[in-house]
Formats: sequence, structure tokens, C-alpha cells
Amino acid sequence: MLRVYEEQKLCAECGRLFSRNRYGERLEDLSAFSRRKFCSLSCANTRQELTKHGCSHRAIKHLKPFCEACGSTDNREARCIDQDISNNYPANVQTLCGPCHDFWHATAKRLGREVAGRMPCLV
Repeated sequence: MLRVYEEQKLCAECGRLFSRNRYGERLEDLSAFSRRKFCSLSCANTRQELTKHGCSHRAIKHLKPFCEACGSTDNREARCIDQDISNNYPANVQTLCGPCHDFWHATAKRLGREVAGRMPCLV
């Protein structure tokens, strides 16, 4: 009888030892096991740091149905007032259309300001 080598690894998230999965009588393929870094899906789906895309996705949840500066309903963008993309509190997210957003950043740059702040209502 051929004995299959049981290999064990440490989970990159929780540090627990894990070995190859069994699917009925069948053992997980060795090449698939060598690529695995986590002991379970719950450890694999845990992220310590949030990416830029994740931050912007959270900010989009606070979008208003119109631009807060001109009232347009087209091309709305979520803008962080203090320019910290991880600060997604509703009070820090302003809804602007693309042209107003570009205008506000260009104006702040022209005035030499690092943080533009909240754009006032133009209507």
C-alpha cells in the first residue's frame, strides 16, 4: 500500500497548522495545496489593510442623487473633503459632478492649498 506524504503548513492569517483537505476518499491535489496560504475561506477573506478601490467603494455608498455644488445629476463622484480616502464618514464625503470636482481641485491648486475643503453650493 502506498502511503501519501502528509504535509502541514501555517495559515498566513491565524497561524494555525493545516494540512491537505479530504474530499471523500480523495486527498487534495499536492500542487493545489502548495498554492494555498490560508486554512479556510474565512481566513482568506480577512484583509488587514483596505485598498484604494475598497475605500472609494465605501465612499460611494454616501453619494447623494445630485451634485452638491451645481445640482447636476450626471457623472456624480464621491469626494473626501479632508483628502483622506480611508475617512469615509458621511460628514467627510461630498457629492460633486466631474466638472465641479475638477474645478474645485484646480482652484485649490492655483491658490496653493494642499487640502481643498468642502466646495460651496453655487446655485
